[in-house]
Amino acid sequence: MARKPRLHFPGAIYHVVLHGNGDQQVFFDDTDRTRFLLLIQEGVERFGHKLHAYCLMPTYLQLVIEVDEVPLSRVMQQLGFRYTRWFNDWHGQAGHLFQGRYKAILIDPERYLLDLVRHLHLAPVLANLEADPMRYPWSSHRAYCGREKVIWLSTERTYLQIEETGIRALMKFHGYVNEGLQAPAAVDFQRGGPADPRILGAEDYVSGVMKLARQKYQPRTRPEKVIRAVLERYKLSEEELAAPGKNRLCAEARAYLAWLFLETGCETLTALGERLGRDVSSLSSAVRRLQLKAKKDPHLADKYQKLLNRIRR
Repeated sequence: MARKPRLHFPGAIYHVVLHGNGDQQVFFDDTDRTRFLLLIQEGVERFGHKLHAYCLMPTYLQLVIEVDEVPLSRVMQQLGFRYTRWFNDWHGQAGHLFQGRYKAILIDPERYLLDLVRHLHLAPVLANLEADPMRYPWSSHRAYCGREKVIWLSTERTYLQIEETGIRALMKFHGYVNEGLQAPAAVDFQRGGPADPRILGAEDYVSGVMKLARQKYQPRTRPEKVIRAVLERYKLSEEELAAPGKNRLCAEARAYLAWLFLETGCETLTALGERLGRDVSSLSSAVRRLQLKAKKDPHLADKYQKLLNRIRR
């Protein structure tokens, strides 16, 4: 399946993660980290984006970036290229430093910005690099808490969600971050939402973002709708579909169902396998066999297209 294009519009805020190639270290010492932060500052001044938070770990880094007119791809290309070139020259190395394409999830800042910043600031503690986020010098936490000044760091939007000002805001923020150690985060910031894997936000936010990015929004298909369409077409119950045995009609229905799950992205084959009591490899093999047959048999291809059309109505 083709990779979806990046989403861009002025004001978009992304959670960016960039790993070392093969999990190699991307920062050996404080000189490396200082150079990287300097390159971030130069990028902010050159491209006009905002940096809401950062955390530099030994083998990867996390950033929260709000873009302006220049798209994130250009910002990250310049940052990655310039740091890699400097790093290889300084350490006498060659080759790729980072692991392919950076990962970026566009977030709804009103719902997730504060928690995302906390997520970054807790990373060193959760990785057992420090016991207190205030003691880790290579994240933006100390700057948020007034312990140091980072002139290119944008804290205002995050602090709006603290609902305090002055020293009370600094104390409340530090306390809020530490509270995150008591319970696991309710949100997986490494993944997008169910409506679109590129976006962490509710469906109405996703719809608005797609309009701003001038891309067509296709609402996420519900798994129940896909299952119901197949069951009605084959006049089966879900219990019959999940029953053990090699009933030919049920096997064909499961193959179409797995194919439609893959096409619509409504859910994973793993989830479907758990629901039907089948392993993923069996479902995947059934889909491949059906797709090969459908290339030679117009009747099978037509049946698939009619099911897909019914689901998308």
